[in-house]
Amino acid sequence: MSLDQDRLKAINGITNRHFSPTFCFAKWYHTTIYLQTGETHSCYHPAPHKIDVDELLTNPSALHNTKHKKLERKEMLEGKQCVGCQYCWNIENMGDDYVSDRHIRSGSIYNEERLQEIKFNPWDFNVNPEYIEVSFGNECNFRCGYCHPKASSRYHNEIRQHGPYTMSKNHRCDIDWFRVYEEDSNPYVRAWWKWWPEVSKTLNILRITGGEPTIQKSTYRLFDELEKDPKPHLELNVNSNLGGKERQLEKFTDGVNSLLTQNKIKTLNCLQVWTLGVSVLNIFATDLISKCLNVILIISCATQLRKLRL
Repeated sequence: MSLDQDRLKAINGITNRHFSPTFCFAKWYHTTIYLQTGETHSCYHPAPHKIDVDELLTNPSALHNTKHKKLERKEMLEGKQCVGCQYCWNIENMGDDYVSDRHIRSGSIYNEERLQEIKFNPWDFNVNPEYIEVSFGNECNFRCGYCHPKASSRYHNEIRQHGPYTMSKNHRCDIDWFRVYEEDSNPYVRAWWKWWPEVSKTLNILRITGGEPTIQKSTYRLFDELEKDPKPHLELNVNSNLGGKERQLEKFTDGVNSLLTQNKIKTLNCLQVWTLGVSVLNIFATDLISKCLNVILIISCATQLRKLRL
């Protein structure tokens, strides 16, 4: 067994003693939130579930702390295998030597402070996650075939005009079973900004995904909020196709550089460039974004990527 596996096994033993054999830190401290559809989950294995918009009126943290998640947390504390996490149970049921994502995520999140927070609070307390991936909207300038209308406005418009795909049973991309909210009038986006002053105090990693973040208003509002109230502990990550117009990319890089050079965020750890379903470039802040030629280099990259647009 490797040193990493030894560490994961040790942490699993700690959570077994304090909580149960089905406990997972990710259910408390990790979340992905799709504001354009009002959905969330704590990892990619369970399907996203709906956020109760009425609950947000008095508790904006319900963007993450939904009743659904709280009941799953309760089940985990009681040693039950909640239905949404079957992916991990299938792996663990193959034997003690098999390592599931539950073990890996708990190993990456674990520290004594978080353990104590869960241990000495009621099962349904509202927790501030340490990692958030957020999608502010589905506005996007691409319509990649591997994607979905929930995450691309151009894709959504194409399905609306021409109907769902008929050549595929598993990826028809019907749009009549969900609603996509406009960014300006979205109650979930409003709840996000109500929650931000509180959740940002302890948030370690914020990943902005899409849609396409470089063309969305909320990305630049986030930059403005960080300019006014810096978070020098925060690692900011962005998933982007870098296929926007040059003025949009200049605005984006100017905003990032301002935050970095004034130490208003810890780092922009990586800017993942996605096209045709493949991450084709990782741009690390220390190597590119923070250098004086960043705009020229990024625009050059975007020009090349634009040729691949679907």
